[in-house]
Amino acid sequence: MTRSAWQTTGAIVSLLVLWLLIFLPTLGKLPLIRSEAMYAQIPLEMLESGDWLTPRLNGARYLDKPPLIYWINLTAYKLGDVSDNTARWATFMIGLGETAAILVLGTLLYNRLTGWLAAMILLSSIGFFALHLQMLADHLITLTVSWSLVFVWLWRREPRPRYALGFYLCAALGVMSKSLIGLFFPLAIAGLFALLTWDTRFWRFFLNPGGLLVFTALTVPWFWVMEIQNPGFLQFHLINEQISRFFGQRFPPDITPITVGSFWLFTLVWLMPWTPLLPVAIAAIRPKRWLRPDPAEAPGLLLLLWAGVVLLFYSLCSARIEYYNLPALPALALIIGWRLEGYLAQPESRSVQASLLLCAVFFLALLILPPFMEQICEDNRREFTGMFEQIQPLVYQAIPIFTALAATLALASWRRWPRLSLGSLGSIALVLLYFTFQCLSVLSPHLSDAWAGKSVRQHLQDDDVLVMGNIEEFEYGMSFRYYARTRVLMVQRDGLPDFGFALTDQENFLVSPDRLMELWQGPQRIFLLMDDCAPEDYLPGATTVEARGGKRLLVNKPLLASPPLHDSEPPLSLREELASPPKGGSPKHDTFTR
Repeated sequence: MTRSAWQTTGAIVSLLVLWLLIFLPTLGKLPLIRSEAMYAQIPLEMLESGDWLTPRLNGARYLDKPPLIYWINLTAYKLGDVSDNTARWATFMIGLGETAAILVLGTLLYNRLTGWLAAMILLSSIGFFALHLQMLADHLITLTVSWSLVFVWLWRREPRPRYALGFYLCAALGVMSKSLIGLFFPLAIAGLFALLTWDTRFWRFFLNPGGLLVFTALTVPWFWVMEIQNPGFLQFHLINEQISRFFGQRFPPDITPITVGSFWLFTLVWLMPWTPLLPVAIAAIRPKRWLRPDPAEAPGLLLLLWAGVVLLFYSLCSARIEYYNLPALPALALIIGWRLEGYLAQPESRSVQASLLLCAVFFLALLILPPFMEQICEDNRREFTGMFEQIQPLVYQAIPIFTALAATLALASWRRWPRLSLGSLGSIALVLLYFTFQCLSVLSPHLSDAWAGKSVRQHLQDDDVLVMGNIEEFEYGMSFRYYARTRVLMVQRDGLPDFGFALTDQENFLVSPDRLMELWQGPQRIFLLMDDCAPEDYLPGATTVEARGGKRLLVNKPLLASPPLHDSEPPLSLREELASPPKGGSPKHDTFTR
């Protein structure tokens, strides 16, 4: 093997080892939180029903998103088992694919070292780590956009039809992941790049018949069949969920979006600890002229367009969440990686040196940022209330360690030792990931209803009814649903939660407060999960089974004695559940409607 081949192999192996060291220790340590459990519950219901076409959530059709992420987790369930770990592995593998795309693209745009540095930066950033501990459709968008731009650059170097096929394959997978933006992002980035570089050859790329045929064959059939089976699906899915959501006109009303300033702040936070290097990297990589730039500046133009399209789109969007900036992070990592590669070659750069020194000050912001970030998150979802109070001891433990590492970084950058500087910053990144995971370990029980679902499973009998109160979006009740492994009714107050798509009476799992009272006073045993702050005067004879994380699990009738289920115990696999059904048989609650 040649020296170049050995170096390439070393880069791949080192990144794979780093990926394993970062993610493998986290497996099985965190429960599914409320915002992600639906991505595990929907494929579980597909597996149980045998219907892989129509996503169903808690027994009702869920037509908001395309099915690719559900199919991936369903395949993972089929290959492994139904468990938290299996669902996490699917997300981890998507992250590995994103890392590989950045290594390849950085090598194509610049050189192998730039690609390796960018992949290492992405892999060790807070946002990539923390968000890849959750199942999100946005990971698939990040993956498909990254690989689509690999094919754009390959085609620019050598116009071959297979690269257009690869581009449209990625776009099709993006559409099947999160609908229209899966096509919009790669087309907008590549189209602007072709326009600004004045490369007229790209019309053959975008209008490649084989690529368009691949895209059509992979996307149109599912949408067409879904419209046939669910009349009105296209209007709901494409107009209500995509266009109306962008303009803030979605029905039912969408989540409370974070502000544009908070969205950009989260972008900087997700890049920690590499954030201080971003301004100087952008200043160095931007082309001298944007229209028809010098060929050597074309890679930088592509990366700036990539990050700019994603961040500007969500800045204009009326519905934005703290993790919607995920597809922009690989581009920002590549920009920083390119600048660090130049710093290794020319360590006398004062701007990079100043940026590295700034890191020491930046980490002291850990004392200031958590309460502010808590307020932003709390304004979006109330389960974040009290977050800082819980992680404050960990923050104070981390400050001395970060101060020592930052001092080493400051000394190395002042003495212009580039390798020691990057080594120190890399060490800070790994320590930061460790404390991030410790914080998530403290917070995740507060953001998950796993404890309630497991507690119910210990007592569940035939004809018992599970109800969840005080919830504005029914998706956030799916952690309770996943761990309880039986259907959950939800109380609708002031019109929320609500469905944007008409459901049958059998599918509808929403009940009014009056209907809850009827059930509570009826002959059946009712388990009710509700917030601590909610009044309980209207629930006579309520007994608290367990209380955690600002929630209480109440019951209206006495419980039979049963051994407790420890938090560390994973949920039963589907095979185990079928072999050992809950006491009294499988509960059936489809008869209860609003």
